[in-house]
Amino acid sequence: MIAKCGQLRVWHWAHRGKRNCDPWWENETEWHRAWKNRFPEHWQERSHQSENGEKHVADVKTDRGLVLEFQHSLLPPGEREAREKFYQKMVWIVDGRRRKRDRKQFFACLDARAVGNGEPRIVSVLWKEGALLRDWGAGRVPVYFDFGDSEPEDALSFDTPTLLRLNPCGPNGKMYLSLVSKTSFLDAHLKGEPFEETCIEAIQRAAADRVSKQAPQPLPDFERYTASLERAASFLARHCDNAAGSFSS
Repeated sequence: MIAKCGQLRVWHWAHRGKRNCDPWWENETEWHRAWKNRFPEHWQERSHQSENGEKHVADVKTDRGLVLEFQHSLLPPGEREAREKFYQKMVWIVDGRRRKRDRKQFFACLDARAVGNGEPRIVSVLWKEGALLRDWGAGRVPVYFDFGDSEPEDALSFDTPTLLRLNPCGPNGKMYLSLVSKTSFLDAHLKGEPFEETCIEAIQRAAADRVSKQAPQPLPDFERYTASLERAASFLARHCDNAAGSFSS
């Protein structure tokens, strides 16, 4: 809000109008404003200009140049793609409680077994199964889902406020979620730490470790076993040829 204290009209408060000319602007919900206000005021409503002169106003832009966009309403795929292409270095924070069915579908798509043994906890996800994951699974940048407090029916439980970070789909078509505490997310970005890079590295290590464990292992004495099969095949071939010659003569 800004104060309007002119001489012609009664003094009053008005909403900031910086984004009114931005086609990506939308009315803010209480959830949206609460997230923005966790960051310094001079990071909020920051203008961002691309090399071709196109301008948009980001919800939050950190001193490291990372754009944070908070999304409550349904976002068409085309606009999501346009924003990701425009900002490049960005993440989404998505309100997971907008539609009642989303929470149940979302947690039903998760493989609650951890991928790797480190921190943060990482799980695999069937990203084409639930509506919320289908909406955001094809993105090029990380997406943080905010479901608020943990509920008893959730496949994954957490004791402290937690965000579920959807990593962009890898070349193997697999998608992974990492459980990130809201406090660590905020602290790291406020302090300018390379939080996103650390998350990506952790997921890559866990995914590579899982692939290596799932790869078929060679049988004991595999080469000797193969050689014995080759000898047996050669033996059978010779005897079959001899038997065929005796029947034909």
